[in-house]
Parts: sequence; C-alpha cells; structure tokens
Amino acid sequence: MPFNLAANSLFEQFTQQEQWEDKHQLGLQLISQGSLSNEQTLDVYMQLADLALEKDLFSKAIENYQKVELSTSFDTNPERFFRAIKMQGVTYYYQGLMQQALIAYLKAIPFAEKMPDPLAKANLMSNIGLAYFDMFNLNQALNYYKQAKDIYEQHGSEQDKADILHNIAGIYIRLSSYEVALEMYRETLNIFQSLGDMDGVAQSYGNMGVAYSELGQYQLSLHYYQRALRYYQETNNAYFLSSRHGNIANVYLRTGDLELALSHAEKAIEFAKKIDNKALELAGVLSQAKIELLQNKLTKAESTLTTSVQMAKEYKDDLRVQDGMGMMALIKAGQGDFATAVANFDKFVRSFNSVQNAKLLKSMGELQSQIQATQLNQEIIELKQRQQVQDLEMSKQRQLGIMLFILFVMLVVTGITVYRRSIEKGAKEQLSLMVAKRTKELEETAEKLRRANEIKSQFLANISHEIRTPLTAILGQTDNLINGYYKPEHLNDELAVIQKQSDHLKELINDVLDISKIEANKLELSLKEGDLVRLLTDVHSMLSGQAKDKGLNFAFHNELGEQYYSLLDFTRIKQILINLCANAIKFTNQGEVELKVSRVEQGVWFYVTDTGIGMNAEQLKQIFDCFSQGDNSISRRFGGTGLGLSLSQQLAMMMGGYISVESELNQGSVFSFYLPCKEYIPSSDIIEPAKLEQHAANGLSGKVLLAEDHPDNRRLISRYLESMGLEVIAVENGEQAVEQCLKEFPDVVLLDIQMPVLDGLSALKLLHECGFTQPVYALTANAISHEIDGYLQAGFTGYLAKPIDKKVFYTQLAKHCKKDAVTIKSQHDMSDLVASFIASFEHESALIQQHFAADKYFDLQQDAHRIGGAAKMFALDEVAVSAMALESALKQQKLSDLTSLVAQLLEQLHCAAVSQNNSISPS
Repeated sequence: MPFNLAANSLFEQFTQQEQWEDKHQLGLQLISQGSLSNEQTLDVYMQLADLALEKDLFSKAIENYQKVELSTSFDTNPERFFRAIKMQGVTYYYQGLMQQALIAYLKAIPFAEKMPDPLAKANLMSNIGLAYFDMFNLNQALNYYKQAKDIYEQHGSEQDKADILHNIAGIYIRLSSYEVALEMYRETLNIFQSLGDMDGVAQSYGNMGVAYSELGQYQLSLHYYQRALRYYQETNNAYFLSSRHGNIANVYLRTGDLELALSHAEKAIEFAKKIDNKALELAGVLSQAKIELLQNKLTKAESTLTTSVQMAKEYKDDLRVQDGMGMMALIKAGQGDFATAVANFDKFVRSFNSVQNAKLLKSMGELQSQIQATQLNQEIIELKQRQQVQDLEMSKQRQLGIMLFILFVMLVVTGITVYRRSIEKGAKEQLSLMVAKRTKELEETAEKLRRANEIKSQFLANISHEIRTPLTAILGQTDNLINGYYKPEHLNDELAVIQKQSDHLKELINDVLDISKIEANKLELSLKEGDLVRLLTDVHSMLSGQAKDKGLNFAFHNELGEQYYSLLDFTRIKQILINLCANAIKFTNQGEVELKVSRVEQGVWFYVTDTGIGMNAEQLKQIFDCFSQGDNSISRRFGGTGLGLSLSQQLAMMMGGYISVESELNQGSVFSFYLPCKEYIPSSDIIEPAKLEQHAANGLSGKVLLAEDHPDNRRLISRYLESMGLEVIAVENGEQAVEQCLKEFPDVVLLDIQMPVLDGLSALKLLHECGFTQPVYALTANAISHEIDGYLQAGFTGYLAKPIDKKVFYTQLAKHCKKDAVTIKSQHDMSDLVASFIASFEHESALIQQHFAADKYFDLQQDAHRIGGAAKMFALDEVAVSAMALESALKQQKLSDLTSLVAQLLEQLHCAAVSQNNSISPS
C-alpha cells in the first residue's frame, strides 16, 4: 500500500491533541476521509471516548464507546470489544446512573470470563460491587467484592489487594461497624502510602472521615475530610470534591454550624452539576433542604425538598423519596399546616412499613426454600398469622406515632417561638462580639502585611546588592576592554573575569526562577543514571579553593565505596550540596567544614558540619523560609539573597527527601540531607567522565545530517559541528531530511521536533518504515520529562536540548562518530549569526501583527515557537521568555491574554533591534 503522507500526518496530529474540540474535529475529518483501516478507526473512537470521559463529557464518552462496540466483535478484537462495554458502565457510574451502569457491567461478564488475563474479571467484579454499594444493596456488593478478592489474592498486585480491602471496609461502615472499618482503612492507608498512591490515600482519608462522623467524633471527621479535600482541590477531581463537600456539610449540620453546612452543600451541588452526576446532586439538594429547615426558612426548604423528591423519583432512589416524606411532614408542621403534616407523616410510616414488609417477605421466601416440603404449608400459615398480628401491632404503633408526632409538632412550634425571642435578645451581644472579632482580625492582617512588606524590602535590598556586585565587575571590565586598557595577550584573562561574574549573576536569577517554578508547581525533575560518588568528589573539588582561601580545612568522608550508581536528578542534588557546603564555608571563619555521606537501607544521608557562627532557636525556626537569612546583620556581613536553603529544602522534598538542621550559637551547625534512592549496576553505555574529559578536546570524523527549520539556528549548529571536524548535511524540514538520509546514509541524524511540511516525529516514523537504522536524536527547546519520554518511546535514540550544551553534544556524538586527532576550537565567533538573527526581527514583527490581526492562531503559535527557539540558542533571554509565554498561551487557548503577550513580544523584538543598531552605530 503506498504511503499516504497527509493522512499519516493528520492521524499523528489527532493522537497528540489533548483538547476535546480540536481532537473531535480531527477525528471527524479522519473518519470522513475513509482512508483509515478498521483498527485505526477503532483507535479514533476509543481515543475520543477516553478523552471525553477524562473531561467529564459523559454523553460524548458513551456515544464513542458504543461506536467501538458496534464496529467490532469479541471474536475479531476481544480486548477493545470488552473494554468498550465495560467503560460504558464506568461512565454511567461517574454520572450517578447506577441502574444503567449495572446493565453494562452485567453485559460484560461473559466476555470478561473469556479474557486471558484473570484481572479483567476481577476489576469488573469490583466495579459491580461498587455500583451495588451505592444502591445500598450490601449483600450483592459483598458477594461481588469477595469474587474480586479471591482473584486478586492469586494474581493481583499489592495495589489491587489494597483497593478491594478499601471497598470492603465501606460495607462495614454501612453496617455501623465503624471500629472494624477504621482498622481496615488504617491498613489500606499504610499500603497506599508505601505505594505512593495519593488517590488511594485521599479516599482512605475521606472514608475515615465518614466513620468518625458516625461515631460522633466530629473534629476528627472534619480533619480527615479536609485532608482528602485538599488533595482533590489540587487534582481538580469534581466527583470527589462534590462527595467530600457533601460529607463536610453533613458534619456541620450535626454540629449546628448551619452557615458552614449550607456553604459546603452548595459547593457539593455545584461540582455535581459540573460533571452531571445525578446521585451526588440529589444528595447535595437533600442536605440543603435539611439545613434550610433548621434555619427556619420553611418556604425555601419546601421548594428545595420538592426538587429533591422529584429527582429521587426520576432516578428511582426510593430511600431518599422516603426521607423526603418525613422531612415534608416536619416542614408542614412548622408552617402550621398540621393536616398536611399528618398526611405526609402517614405516607412516611406506610413507606417505611412497606420496606420492612418487603424485607420480611424476602426472608420468608428464603426460609421457605430451606424447610422440608411436609412442613411448608404449616409454616406459611404460621407466618401469615404472624403477619396479621404484626399488622395489628403496626396499626397501633401508627396511631401512637401520629399522636406523638402532633405532640412533637407542638413542641417544635413552641421551641421556634422561644428561639426567635432568644435570637432577638442576643443579637446585639453577638453583633458587638462580631465587631470586636473583625477588628482583631483586621489588626492581625495589617500586622502580617507589615511583616510581609518588611521581608519584601529586605529581600529587594539583598538581591539588589547581590546583583549589583557582579554587574559592577562586568560593566567595569567591559568598559576597560572597549577603551583598550588591556594588552591583547591579557584579553582571555579579562574575559574569564566577565564570564565568572556572569555565571554568578545567572545563578542568582536561576534561584529566583526555580523558587517561582516550584511555587507554581511547574518545576520538573530530570532523572538520569550516574555516579553519586563522583558528584560528591566534584563538589568537594569545586569548593576546596574557597575553603583554602579562608584558611579552613574542608574534609570529605565517603562511606559509600568507590562508586554508587543510581537514577537521580544529579543537577538538583549538586545544587543542594553546593548550597549547603558553600553556606558552611561562608559562615565559618576558623576551624573546619566536613562533608560526609553514608548509606542506609532506603537511601543515603549527607551531613555538612561546620564550626561557624551557628544559630539560635529563633533563627532555626525560619531558616528554610524564602528570603530569610537569620537577620539583616547576617545579610550585610556575609551577603546572599536568603533563597538558597528554601530552594534546597523544596528541591529535596520534590525528590522524596528532606533537610534538617542542628545548630548552637557560636559553636557551629550540622545540616543533614536525606535522599531516598537505590543503587544500580551502571549501564554499559555510560561514558566515564574521566575518559570524556580526556578525549573532549579531540575532534570527531563522520557525517551528520541536521534538520532545523530556523535558518539562524541551522547555521549556528552547523558551525559548531563543523568545528569538531564533522561533515554536515543541513536541511530545513522533515521531508528533506528523509530524502537525504536515504541518499547519503549519515552516521548520526539530528531532527528538530517542530518543522514545516513534515515534523520530526513523522519523519522518524517514515525513516523506520524505510529500513533506516542509524541513530536519530531529537532536537528540542522544551526538554520536559514527559515530552522526552514520548520521544524515546517513539523510537528516538536520545534527545539534545536547545540551547546547545557543548559537553552533552560532544558526548552523544562521540558514541557514534570516530574520534580524530584534530583539536576542537574552544571558542567560536557567532557575532555574525546573532546579527543576522536580530536583522530578521522587522520581518518577524510584521508576520506576528499580520497573523494576530487575521486571528490565525496556529500560524501565530508557529511564529512564537520559531522566534523563541532561536532566541534561546543566541542567549536573547528576554525575547525567548516573551515568545515562549505567547506560545504557551496559544497552546492552552488562553486567548484573553493574547493582546498583552503579543504587545510584549513586539516590544522585546524592537528593543533588541534598537540595541543591536546602537552597538554598531559610530560614536
């Protein structure tokens, strides 16, 4: 079959798209073309269904799962067919439609039994148990849970066993065996925590809250509900947000905090409507009616209750219909309509008796099937007589109940009257207390703002000083170079001073940016395999000079052995250790600093000990706060922004570890850094750093194909590759790259990901289909961990981040190209490329304005990507940041921010062009 390049590219776009509307349109376009295979058509429907379920678009999810079911059969595609039916049940379950969910689940059982993986049946049994549980059919729920548990015991993981134990604990709550349920939840909580399953942890917290609420321990109940609620707020899980807000509303209802109860009930209804879950919405509306009744808002309570009863009847929730009758009797009694109140109460009693009679008749049926045939008639007669006696007793109880209810109504009316008078009497006192409380809160807020302003001022003063120090050196050295005050033979030394101060300035800015990324939850770890001992040796070697300059002994004690390979983010670990050791040296005037490392069962401990100025108890409390450095005198005496330890602690926590400190004033400090990790046998393809440094100065020989759409980037990377001695074939898109690869067969291929005509991923797939086996690397300006994983899974040999890290570039190319005796040039004059790139800004600005005015957002995104990638390569950071911000907003469809972001990018392009023109203008 000939390769359909356009259809394949469209299918790749569809697969990568994560926005529902765009993915839906692409899917319709693919289906309408009629060029897809049956397997690809099923894949389109299944992807659309899964994304719709993820976005809570339940009707769309059902529609596409049904299309999968109708488009195949169990004989031709058992996996997809079974999953399509089961996921219809899952979708109905999240929609709160338990009857429809059960129908789909039960339909899937025969196919689950034929699946080769027994866990398919176990998972289905667990889902059916959940549906029966939510319908209050505990016998059936327990029956299906047990079937799932038996399979999990033989074939399941620890996660599976914990999940089913968690579900069974819920039945004990319904049976009022709260202590047993709590014990089971504590067991599952420990398992979920050990597995790192935060969703399971949050569910355990929520259900423990239910148990404590039923036991009357409301503070503990609220504590666990709030812990669960915080997790669901972070994950934006509307289903559990509705459920937990409803739970909290019921607790506040029981404690009498009616305003708080109403607030949480309204939130429960809001989230339930957001995902169109009828069961959760019904529970929230019923809670709201109860609250309004207790607030004496009888008319409003009646309206809300009527709505809830109508919903319960529509969705066949008989239990809540029955509750509604009892509540309506109370409301009518409060309104003085005693006749209607008694009528509703009588309906409630009849409904209750009907349920009890149904249970009794069910028990009779079970009993009849067990007794002998000769005793059957006699037993039935006795049971009927017992039923008649019970009916008489119930009639008496009903009459007594009506009388007691009337008495209760009279007491309620009297209580309401007394309550109103007490409210009027205490209103003034309560108002004065509220005014006093509010005044105190405002004073406390003002004090917090004052302290925050002081901290901000201190930080600005510190960071201003820290930035000005290297900046003064850079400007001074630059001015002297321009004026010719240095001899040519000293030029490299003076440039080294500028580079050193520039690196320091970059580190300060990176600290501020890292703190911002962590607080915005956007910093990601980059895990790779490496030697922890070598990293420690580098840190010790790097800082030994500073210690020696101060007359200090900097000792290193290694208890790990000669090497310790592990999978870690070595850049962040090194950042933490450099900060801890540099601080120890900075704050120590005499004595020694020691760096020690030792292994424990679950990881390693680093200890940094000094004999410096130490800290008092007050300073220890705030040592890990942002912008904090003990006090202002320390900033003035030793310098620094106060960001280092806060950043280090947050980085350590992101890696699963933590930093602790022990210190005594004027005696010294001990900082302990725990890092969870496992030792690995090193991979065979790890290049020893010593060997790398030995050969890094040598050139390479071989042929490299470079595919990069931006001409300035293409020239820059080509120049660097040629300086290594490599032959470069440079092309501007993926289609040309495929053509040249099959023609020239280069030793290494470097593919940019986003290119016109044919992107990097599509080009790689086409090369593999054509039998090309040479190494292919992805070139990307967005080296985010989940994107890198996607590139490697697609078949790339590895990736190289932009801007270029020359050591990493050399290391990767050296794996596939021969080493040469030619020495690599250490310096490359890129000024002509920078000038060429800046000269294109006028044309780029015109394109941006044209595409923005015409609402061509895809073209505008391509403009931003092209400019941002090249600006990072040429170290035009302000242009790069503005371009990448515009690209990100377009990807996330934040159209409200476009005007300001476009204006900001145009301004940065103009400023860069003006600065370039001024630098080359005659003085």
